[in-house]
Amino acid sequence: MSAARRAAGRARRVAALAIVLAVGSAVGVAAVANADSGDADWLTTPIPANPALAPSSSTWANYLSDPKAQRVANLYNYGVTLIPASAISSHTPRYDLSFSKDWGPDPFEANSVPIPSGTRIPPGSDGAIAILDPASGKAYGLWQAKHNSADDTWSASWGGMTDLNGSAVDQSGSSTGTNISRYAGLVTAAEFRRAIAANTGLNHALFVSSDIAGSRFTPPATKSDGVNHAHVAESIPEGMRIQLDPAIDINAIPGITPAEKVIAKTLQTYGAYVGDQGGARMAFSFEMVPDATSDDHPGAVWSGAGLEWDYYDMKKIPWSGLRVLASWNGAGSAPGADALSARVNGRR
Repeated sequence: MSAARRAAGRARRVAALAIVLAVGSAVGVAAVANADSGDADWLTTPIPANPALAPSSSTWANYLSDPKAQRVANLYNYGVTLIPASAISSHTPRYDLSFSKDWGPDPFEANSVPIPSGTRIPPGSDGAIAILDPASGKAYGLWQAKHNSADDTWSASWGGMTDLNGSAVDQSGSSTGTNISRYAGLVTAAEFRRAIAANTGLNHALFVSSDIAGSRFTPPATKSDGVNHAHVAESIPEGMRIQLDPAIDINAIPGITPAEKVIAKTLQTYGAYVGDQGGARMAFSFEMVPDATSDDHPGAVWSGAGLEWDYYDMKKIPWSGLRVLASWNGAGSAPGADALSARVNGRR
């Protein structure tokens, strides 16, 4: 991003900050605490009974369930730092972020971003942070976030922004390869604890990256970064919704961990969306929790439920029961061959 555009954006933010802080108290935290609401039907609507399956469902399901491949939990290196609305107050520092990629207008427009002191960045190359700001009513996603402690400034390679109670798809910029917002589909520690206690799944679909993601895409994705890393004969379009057969009795599986039960039951009811390319056959997006310190210590909430280390391979989930829907709502229309990637020069 040019210095001139950063300066102009900074001036707009300074002017807008007073307005944001003035009206912030009128935006109730309860109204935006659960950002998986609003117009994000694709994320929070259960999959209907007997959904229409994609013509290539069995082909993709065979790839995804390949016993030689892994289906992992991204808990630490490629986890996501979550800053929920409850962690933000009028005293939280706000920052005018700069972006190193010159991929278009400032994705955060006139908005300054609240980032609490001591916020940690996941150590993997994605450096992903999701911020749910009750004052501005926006959800921000950072890709390759960086903090300069010497002058207390924040930057990122790129980012995406959307309304907290909106579509859960970035409307400005992008924080994922599909424009699906960085917070959407994330397994958070708070909801995970509740699901463990109730022996249920989560109440929204999951976000998964895959090495068979290709350059085509379908809603809710609005673009794709997929390059078919696995070089399979037929790559899966980004945005496809994957479901685990709901007829399987998850509780009856010998040796299945409490965490695997939560993920499996969520996949049965809400499924998972292919939201990014990745190095594993399936890698699920989890919150990087404050007590995570290394690959071997991903945090007590995860390890206590059976996810003992980062990239934990969830082998007890019956992956052979996967299937791929024709469309996100289970209707019969499959993505057309002309649903081509909008990826340009590798941009997010």
